[in-house]
Amino acid sequence: MKYLHFIIGIVLFFGIRQFDISAFDSSALGLALWMVYWWIFQPVPLYVTALLPIAVGVPFELIPNDILAQSYGNQMIFLFLGGFILALGIEKWKLHEQIAFTILRLFGRTPNRILGGFMFSTALLSMWISNTATTLMMLPIAIAVINSIPRFREKRLFAVGLLLSIAFSANIGGTATLIGTPPNIQMAGILEQEFNLSISFFEWFMIGTPFMVIMMVLSYLTLRYFFIRKANFEMPRIAERKLDANQKRVLFLFLTVVTFWMGRTFLNEIMPIKINDTVIALSGAILLFILPSTEKRALLIWEDLNRLPWGILFLFGGGMALAAILAEANVVSFLVENMKPLAKFPVIVLLLVIFSVALFATELMSNLALVSLLIPLIGKFAIELDLPLLGISAGVALSASCAFMLPVATPPNAIVYSSNLIRIKEMVRYGVLLNLVASVVVTLVIYVLFFF
Repeated sequence: MKYLHFIIGIVLFFGIRQFDISAFDSSALGLALWMVYWWIFQPVPLYVTALLPIAVGVPFELIPNDILAQSYGNQMIFLFLGGFILALGIEKWKLHEQIAFTILRLFGRTPNRILGGFMFSTALLSMWISNTATTLMMLPIAIAVINSIPRFREKRLFAVGLLLSIAFSANIGGTATLIGTPPNIQMAGILEQEFNLSISFFEWFMIGTPFMVIMMVLSYLTLRYFFIRKANFEMPRIAERKLDANQKRVLFLFLTVVTFWMGRTFLNEIMPIKINDTVIALSGAILLFILPSTEKRALLIWEDLNRLPWGILFLFGGGMALAAILAEANVVSFLVENMKPLAKFPVIVLLLVIFSVALFATELMSNLALVSLLIPLIGKFAIELDLPLLGISAGVALSASCAFMLPVATPPNAIVYSSNLIRIKEMVRYGVLLNLVASVVVTLVIYVLFFF
């Protein structure tokens, strides 16, 4: 079956190339469908598919070399790289575990407080560390908590709710920051490359944080109602843990980077040089290789980067290259012309339709791939109808991070499902409910921030 999907993707490209379409270059559409097909069925890794704009786009003259280089070398990719390296420093010295245990200890030991502590810890970490790493770290802590609580009739129900809270919070938490989840940074890169619109870390924070807070509250109330309200126990006390010297150094550097991100606009007004979010992220990453640890070497060494997920950087570049190819070939313009009848709907209905399609589509394919395809189309559509470009694009990116139904939809879902403590029908039943809630919340947040 894997090889069949491999062949079908190639056949799609060469088959569609045979159609003579006056409105746009059919080869560009063929490449897009080839990549989408492989992204959905994955006969090869997602990251390999992201290299097709180089392997196919260049020989078939679908993209100029300079635009191709700009796509794979976009500054947003290096912003994410800097964020990855900072996250590696946090993980290496187990600072994230200290943060999680401290929050759990402060929240309390009753079922409601345990749920709140896990959700808050997971969301906070997911804002700065990949949601995959956050979930991998929180899962064994949750299992240890489940094993340590006394037996009671609804213990399994409580366990399911606690594990689902980790997956849901990891997905939601990353929406608050530009580096928190790949769709955010991909959207920002495409807007900068295709529409000359730059988004700062602080600007995104002011959009993503209201959405994250509302979704976290609603997710907590949902999980508490279905899983926690019948639980009645008290966990053993968690011992206090103190930060060691290396953790303090990493924490200080990380907080400094965040402070610079949040205050960059003010700093650029008073400093003789101008900096951007990428410069700040990479400067912090470089300092990890310079500042000493108590082990007589730097906080990070080059070998530590073996654990860095390099493939996702290619996925970013491939998505932006595909966006450029579709724009160059007039495919985007053609699709926008055919979408104009949608303008007859009231704005809030139009937003709900667009965001719902994005949200449920991401259950079936990579959210990064989805954003790569939708942002150029939705962005051009917004400009044609004189709608806020940033608002529409932000809504799509937020929607793409809210896949709660299926294990294959996001890494946090898959990791939690792999614990063998959750049945797939349970994840689907409560995930679809949160999907519907998220569709409404993202619509209302974008409408209030950009249209009200």
